[in-house]
Amino acid sequence: MKSGKINDDVLRHIVFDKISARRDEVLVGSGTGIDSSIIDLGGDLLAITTDPVTAAGANIGKVCVNICLNDLAASGAEPVAIMVTLLAPPGTAPKALTALVEEIDTECVKLNIQLAGGHTEITDAVTRIVLSATAVGRKSRLSPARVTAGDWIIMTKGAAYEGSAIIAHDFEEKALSVLTDKQTDFLKGLIDALSVVPEAKIALANGALLMHDITEGGVLGAAWEFGQTAQKGVEIHCDDILIHPETTTLCQALKLDPLRLISSGALLIAAKESDGRQIIDALEKADIPARKIGIFTDDKNCYLSGAKKYPLNQPGPDELYKLFV
Repeated sequence: MKSGKINDDVLRHIVFDKISARRDEVLVGSGTGIDSSIIDLGGDLLAITTDPVTAAGANIGKVCVNICLNDLAASGAEPVAIMVTLLAPPGTAPKALTALVEEIDTECVKLNIQLAGGHTEITDAVTRIVLSATAVGRKSRLSPARVTAGDWIIMTKGAAYEGSAIIAHDFEEKALSVLTDKQTDFLKGLIDALSVVPEAKIALANGALLMHDITEGGVLGAAWEFGQTAQKGVEIHCDDILIHPETTTLCQALKLDPLRLISSGALLIAAKESDGRQIIDALEKADIPARKIGIFTDDKNCYLSGAKKYPLNQPGPDELYKLFV
């Protein structure tokens, strides 16, 4: 198999279809487009999620914390704590590990969560530092999906924030070959915009039906997953998606599709038309860019680019992996 997230059909066969043990306390378990599992232990609901960091080199502590907390936020939960497994190859200097833990803790302080534990190991099973984290949060209620045809699909921020930042940091020479120092620094700075926790809270308070953070597979991959979760078709209007010109220039030079490039930092929100404008206004009042980029339908998934309509199929490997070939 190729690098990246496993194809949904294969994932169903090797994972979802093999899960036979069930507990009544598990209200939401594994499934396509599901960001977190929801468990009822009495009182508030427990939301839990897990994610590794495998594609980034620089800023992996920051990325690790944010991608996990984004999953919790997208499920409507308040993040509380995170546990991190750190695997490092032989020869890794103690100061490198110290710096990484400090980076993780800095993000925890910023997002008001606790680094509650984990595991640290030196092993020749990896050739570079690998992080994997499990985050838990608190959710007061379980909201059933109520998406119907015609409901809005809103997107916060822009496409390929994480991918642009990773390329600018980890493939700086490639970036500087087509961008100025100032433009490259702008893309590097997008690493500080990876959290969707603030916008998830705002969206939930203003009538959001469902939310899904955009990660591997980019905007189009997340939109396909969103439709699977809502059990509806999606129609995405690509011309309405914010893509920073620096990202466009970089992706054109590297022959990457910015709409299929890893995009942590952006959130998809499903809303009734009557609530959609209110959600966008509330987000923009908080200085969080937001746009309607499509609708749910009773038809097959598609996306519009210019005057042409294309079928939207399940995502393949993220565009970022093309740079590792």
